Amino acid sequence: MASLARPIRNYLPGLLVLAGGLYTVCYYYMYWLRVYGALCIPGYGDPIKVEVTRGIWIRLDAILFPTVFGVILTLLGVMLIWKKKFGAAVVALVLSATVINWPAFVLIAGGALLGLLFWRKTLLPAIDLPDETMEWLDAEAGGSVLKSFRRLPAERLVYSFRNEGGGHFVVKETASPVAAEREAQALAEAADRGLPAPRAIATDGPFLLMSKLDGYPFLQPLDFEAWIGEIAGILSTTHQARISEMQAPPRPSEPVIPGWAIDRANWERAARIFQEETADAAPAFIHGNFEPATVLFRDGQATGLAGWGHAGSGPAQLDVGRMRVALELIHGGNVADRFLGTYKNLSKDRSFTYSRYWDLLAVYGWLGQEPAGIASHWRRFGITTLSEDEVRRRLERFVKTLAD
Repeated sequence: MASLARPIRNYLPGLLVLAGGLYTVCYYYMYWLRVYGALCIPGYGDPIKVEVTRGIWIRLDAILFPTVFGVILTLLGVMLIWKKKFGAAVVALVLSATVINWPAFVLIAGGALLGLLFWRKTLLPAIDLPDETMEWLDAEAGGSVLKSFRRLPAERLVYSFRNEGGGHFVVKETASPVAAEREAQALAEAADRGLPAPRAIATDGPFLLMSKLDGYPFLQPLDFEAWIGEIAGILSTTHQARISEMQAPPRPSEPVIPGWAIDRANWERAARIFQEETADAAPAFIHGNFEPATVLFRDGQATGLAGWGHAGSGPAQLDVGRMRVALELIHGGNVADRFLGTYKNLSKDRSFTYSRYWDLLAVYGWLGQEPAGIASHWRRFGITTLSEDEVRRRLERFVKTLAD
C-alpha cells in the first residue's frame, strides 16, 4: 500500500492539472472550428452561425484568453509532474478559474488541491527511505519529526533529522550491511579515542544511524591559509590517536593508466616510477577517505569529520595524499603544496616523510571513479567549474608534474 501511495502522491496532482490544461486547449480549439470554420471551410459548421459575421470578432477575446491560460496550465501540469512544488500547486489553483469551462476547472482545481494536501510540507519533504527503515528510526531515535528531514549531498541516501526530544541524528545508506557494520565499528573506535566523529547508534541492513555533528562541508574559502590550517590540524589530531587493530581497506597496489589518457607516455613513465619508488611508513590511525567534503566547518573552524567507512590502521601518507590530489583538482597545486607543508609543521611525528609515490598512489585511488563521477561529487558542494574534461586535464597535468 505504501509503495502505491508514493506514486499517487507524487504524480496524480500534476496529471490532473495537465489533463485540465489539455482539455481546455482542445475545447476552445473545437469551439474555434465550430464558429469560425463555418466562414472559411465550405460545407463546414452551422449555417446559422455564418450569418453572424458582423459580431464574430467581438467574440475573439472570449476564445483566445482561455486558450492561452489552457496552454499555461498544461505547462504547469508538466512542471508539477517533473518537480513537486507547493507554490506551483497554489498558482494552479488560482489559475483554474480562468479556463471558463467546468470539466477543466474541476480537473485543475482538484489536482491543485491534492497537491496542496500531499506536498504541504515543503512543509512535508519527500523521504526516499523504506517504510521499515522509518519505523526502525523511530524505534532507535525516539520518534522522528518528519518535517525536520533534510537530504544531505551524497551519492547514496543520507538524511539529517530531529527526534521529538530535539536530538539531531543522521541516517546514512552504505554499500552493504557489512559496510554499515564496519563504519559503525570505525566510529566507535574514533569516539573511544576522543576524535571529532559522529557517535554510532545502530545499524539496520545497509543503513547506519548516528549522531549529527555540528557543521557542514566548506570547499570555497576566502582565507586559504586559515582553511588549510584547520584541515591539516584535524588530520594531525586524528593521526596522533592510538593505533587501531582494525586495518584500513587496502589501496590499489598496481599503477593505473586510464583509457582516456591523452599523453600515455607520461602515464607509463609515472607507472614505472610508482613501481620503482615504493615507500614504507609507520602505521597510524587514519580516516581513510580524507578529502575536503568530509571535513565539517562552523564559523570558519573545523568541527568534525564525516565518512569514516575506510578508517583503521594504515600509513598517515594515505590521508595526506588523498587530500592533496583533491586540492589539486579543486584549487590547484599551490594549495595542495601548502596543505602538505602545514601538515608537516603540525605533525608530532618527526619521522614523517613524503614522496611522489604517495601522490601517485592517491591518484590511482581516485581513478577508481570516472572523471564525471569525481566532478559531480564536488558539484554537490558548490564546485561548479570542475567539469569531466577539466578533471582529466588536471589529473594528467598533476601526473606529468610528478613524473618530471
